[in-house]
Amino acid sequence: MMTDAELTILSILAEGARYGHDVQQIIHERGLRSWIAVGFSSVYYILAKLERQQLVNVELRPDGRGPARKFYQLSDAGRGILQTAIVDLIRQPVGLGTGFEMGLANLHVLHPGQAYRALAAHRDTLKYQLLAVERAWETMQAENEAAQESHIYALYTHSIARMQAEVAWLESFLENWLQRYPDAMQTLPPLQQDADAAHKAPTVINRPATPDPAKMLRRLKRPKSPNDPEA
Repeated sequence: MMTDAELTILSILAEGARYGHDVQQIIHERGLRSWIAVGFSSVYYILAKLERQQLVNVELRPDGRGPARKFYQLSDAGRGILQTAIVDLIRQPVGLGTGFEMGLANLHVLHPGQAYRALAAHRDTLKYQLLAVERAWETMQAENEAAQESHIYALYTHSIARMQAEVAWLESFLENWLQRYPDAMQTLPPLQQDADAAHKAPTVINRPATPDPAKMLRRLKRPKSPNDPEA
């Protein structure tokens, strides 16, 4: 099974043959380390592994400033593996059992006011993120001809639609919550106040942090073809 880092590097090479340094630069420019665990040395380790698996072809190209360097190109086998993996990723619905859903499953543990405040904070943060992505999409459409390319269009419109749907659900659920618990917006009992204060410093959970979606999407653009030889 391919790792996220391996699929990411294959995807970059699917855009065009590159030196290892070019791959590093694209990972940095797109902010991909916010999504995948891949260090500087890991890129070359993965490229070597993909070479051994014959998923990439390698050509040594001379460099007047030093020794010849490896130039990586996606092989036919690599393209087939990549396409299969992408199809698997996009045909499956997002799985249940995320941290948020586990929280919803345990709402009964909280005082109604605690639950309301937490969900309202979630809604407000999501609204802010949605506004940021919508503005980024407007800017992208106004300034970048690549905005209508299928992968860019899909990324923005899917993210916006998904956040809009979640905001709508939260609004409806919070309205229903207040009907069930009319006192939820009133002052919490002392025990719950203390618990809320204690959790102003978030509990550390072994789950990757969610990066700013607007920043992530702005980075998801196809770079210019690398110069040859590498600068």
